[in-house]
Amino acid sequence: MKMTLELKTIDGEESLLTTLPADFIAWERHTKRKISDLSEGIAMEDLAFLAYSIIKRQGVIVKPFDSWINSIEDIEPKEDNPKATS
Repeated sequence: MKMTLELKTIDGEESLLTTLPADFIAWERHTKRKISDLSEGIAMEDLAFLAYSIIKRQGVIVKPFDSWINSIEDIEPKEDNPKATS
């Protein structure tokens, strides 16, 4: 399973981020939920955590998650993810 996220930060940066299995595993560990739970809908925190995981995996040094989310202006799944809604 792959998901592409569009991330825009308050300082104007825009990124397209694509998940890997490692990001979903990190999400499962963080939320204590199964990936199959995403078929019921995706919350904003789910999208934010997946984006955070991707950025960390790419080697970008980021603040702790709860501080980092304050830098997000908008985050949305790309349209090629029909079950992912924000």
